[in-house]
Amino acid sequence: MFARIPFHRVNWLTSSFLIGTFVLSITTVPIYLWYFGIDWFQVIFFFLLLSATGFSITLGYHRLFSHLAFRAKLPVKLFVLIFGPAAFENSVLMWTSEHRRHHKHVDHEEDPYDITKGFFHAHIGWLLFKLLPQPPFDNVGDLKKDRLVMWQHRHVHTIALLVGFALPVLLGAAWNGWIGALGAFLISGVAKVVVIQHCTFFINSACHTLGRRPYSTSHFRGRLSQLSPRISARLSQRRKIVAVGSDEMDHLAALQNWTDRRPQARSPRGD
Repeated sequence: MFARIPFHRVNWLTSSFLIGTFVLSITTVPIYLWYFGIDWFQVIFFFLLLSATGFSITLGYHRLFSHLAFRAKLPVKLFVLIFGPAAFENSVLMWTSEHRRHHKHVDHEEDPYDITKGFFHAHIGWLLFKLLPQPPFDNVGDLKKDRLVMWQHRHVHTIALLVGFALPVLLGAAWNGWIGALGAFLISGVAKVVVIQHCTFFINSACHTLGRRPYSTSHFRGRLSQLSPRISARLSQRRKIVAVGSDEMDHLAALQNWTDRRPQARSPRGD
C-alpha cells in the first residue's frame, strides 16, 4: 500500500500538522480531561474561539472574500483577518483562490477538491499532497489590491500561532496556572482547530456526497446536460449545523459552472 504513495509530492508540513493535531485531539485531550477535568472557563473559552474562528471562515473567507456576497466595515474585516488564521486554513488570498477555482471547475480535473476523485480526496487528501504545478493566484486580482488582505497573507502563519495557540495558553495560564495553560492549549487550541477544519472539509466532501440534489441537470431541464453533466452539490438539513449553512452556497458552483460554459448569445448584428 505504501509503495503506491507518491512521497515526492507529499506536503510534509501540512500533513504533519493535520495528522498531529488530530492524534492529539483523540489521545492527549481525553487524558487531560481524565486527570484534571474541565471547568466553566475552558468550556466558554472553547466555544468563544470556536465561534470567532469558525465564522471568520464561513462568513469571512467564504462569503465576504470568496463570493463577495456583502460588504463589510473595517472592524469586521479586521476581525476576520485576525481570527481566520486561527483555523490554520491559510490566508484569505490562498483560500479564496482555491475556492474560486473550485466553483469555476466544480467536479472537473481543475477543481482542487474534486469529489469525483473520492470522498477522502475532497475531504482532506488534496491537502496532503502538493499540486504540480502550483496553481497561480490569477483569480484574486481584486484581493491583491487590498492592503489588509496582503498584510495578512504575508504574516498569516505568525497570526495563526499567536491567535490559535499563544492566546489560549496565556489566558489559560492567567486563569489557572500551568494546568489552565495546558488545558487551553489542548482544548481551545488543538481540539478547536480539528473541529473547525473538519467542519470546513465536510463542506467539500459530505456536501457533495450526502443529501438531495436540487441543482442536478434535471433542475435546469436539459439546458445544462450538454455543458456540465456532473453537478454534485447537495443539501441536507442536518448537515447545515456542521457546515454552518455553507452547503447552500454550493448551488453557486452549479450555476456558475453552467454560466461559464454556456454558449454566449450573439447580438442581431453579429457582435
